[in-house]
Amino acid sequence: MNILGIVGGLGTETSCSFCLNINQAIKKSQGVQPQVIMENVPITDQALKRIAYGKFSAEVLGLLVDSVKRLNVCRANLIVIPCNTVHVFINDLRRISDVPILSIIEETVKECQKMSYKKIGLLGSTTTINEGLYATELQKYAIESIVPEAEDQTFVSECILKIINQSATVEDKKRMIEIVEKMQSKGVEGLILGCTDLFLLILAQDVTIPLIDSTMILEKAVVAYLLNSVEEI
Repeated sequence: MNILGIVGGLGTETSCSFCLNINQAIKKSQGVQPQVIMENVPITDQALKRIAYGKFSAEVLGLLVDSVKRLNVCRANLIVIPCNTVHVFINDLRRISDVPILSIIEETVKECQKMSYKKIGLLGSTTTINEGLYATELQKYAIESIVPEAEDQTFVSECILKIINQSATVEDKKRMIEIVEKMQSKGVEGLILGCTDLFLLILAQDVTIPLIDSTMILEKAVVAYLLNSVEEI
């Protein structure tokens, strides 16, 4: 079976859960654990905060470049980064990697296209929203994207950092659901959780609109890739 490389630590709880879910899926299917190499990058709280609020971070890019290079040396066959925000650097990372890097943005949008959505709501960090990481990809499939209002977006970024630091409150969850309801009133047919940590706060039963969990979609894409590598052998 091919070797999976994970750039993790953005945040750590999500990347560890991501690794565990893939491990369980492959073990259930094949009776053997996949070979996984996970880098828990030493990112600072300050760097996480800067990039969450839409500020370029040479520190974060440097950490990602170093991690991708190490995974290349370790001969991973596929690299994934279970973090939407840092996909602002995906083209830079792909240029320096001999190993293919699967994009959580591209895989999630493909799923939206399969579901024939025409108007999608999006929750994510300010970087994800301002850089149009999803909007640009969704436009390729003629899918309109709706994002939170400016004040609400500031709160979303604040809440994401709270989730990473395990300090989100019941009130935070209540306001996040209110933001979802605002977007729903604008006619969105589904909602992309465009931050891999949001699924720790918002569950399907909390809202009355279909949730599109980018983390789960990436997990499924990786499992399919690993299983296909077994069949090819």
